[in-house]
Amino acid sequence: MLDELREQMLAEQAERIARLELRNEIWFAGLVVWGVLLLGWLIFCSVRLIREMKRSAAIQSGTLTFTCETCGSMFEVSATYLANHPFISKKTVRAGAGGIEGTVRLSRQLACPTCGKKTWCRQDMGETGQIAGNILREVLGGNILKFLIGAAILAAAGGVFFAVLNIVF
Repeated sequence: MLDELREQMLAEQAERIARLELRNEIWFAGLVVWGVLLLGWLIFCSVRLIREMKRSAAIQSGTLTFTCETCGSMFEVSATYLANHPFISKKTVRAGAGGIEGTVRLSRQLACPTCGKKTWCRQDMGETGQIAGNILREVLGGNILKFLIGAAILAAAGGVFFAVLNIVF
């Protein structure tokens, strides 16, 4: 009688351990899938945001004033040109105090139309800030809400999945 009871308890424990192992495997697979979905959503939204920033009307209409460091002449370059050539060499001078830092001067290596040399040209930071602000307002205005809604839906779906998993097992 005692042996039968012992065997029955061992069988129940083995069954419970098997259910817990299955739950842990499903839990791990769910975490991997959920993580991949969230990362995919983040990458998708980032790529979409960058593409919309390049297509933005603010960047299409904006021009930036540069000053040649060799001859001192001023000339304008369209923001579209700079957006389409993102790998132009640049130097940045940053300054700040108390943990707040900002760009003081930005120079890019461009061909000066006056002297004809490819040299460092200083960028007017006032115009740059205005164009960047316009682009961010235009593009982020509609997209940030879509991103947050999508992330909330994914988070809620993951929460429901794991809650159901806890109830079932």
